[in-house]
Amino acid sequence: MSKAAVSKDVSRYFEVIPDLAAFMDADGLALEFPLTISQLAKAARTTVHTVRNYVLENLVLCPEHSAGGFGLYDQCALNRLRFIRAARAAALLILDIKPLLYAINEGDQQACKAAMRELQSKIDERQAYLQTLDSHLSELRQLA
Repeated sequence: MSKAAVSKDVSRYFEVIPDLAAFMDADGLALEFPLTISQLAKAARTTVHTVRNYVLENLVLCPEHSAGGFGLYDQCALNRLRFIRAARAAALLILDIKPLLYAINEGDQQACKAAMRELQSKIDERQAYLQTLDSHLSELRQLA
């Protein structure tokens, strides 16, 4: 399957990867798609190096190329990058979100659902850990 076909197929899963612009505080950038890699990195508040790594790992897809061979990125790529950044900020590992992104790449709904269940389980674990930590901090505050 070509990357362009994958990108079109992935668009059916936009509800899986919402635009997290509010979370990322995109500085009110007026974006005109397609984006270059540097524009994409800036819009997602990350580095070009990070974007390149995610592209190499097929976590972010590059659906188009310029006449000069430079990658051009669409809204879906930006949403994916923001999703990855939000997941990392929530202490999730790339290994935690990789199965979901790969399932979306393949257009496999069953694998998407399974990956989302697994990801939800990881999120629930993190929330339980944070609640326990918060409880311990409350106890310490009472002692102080």
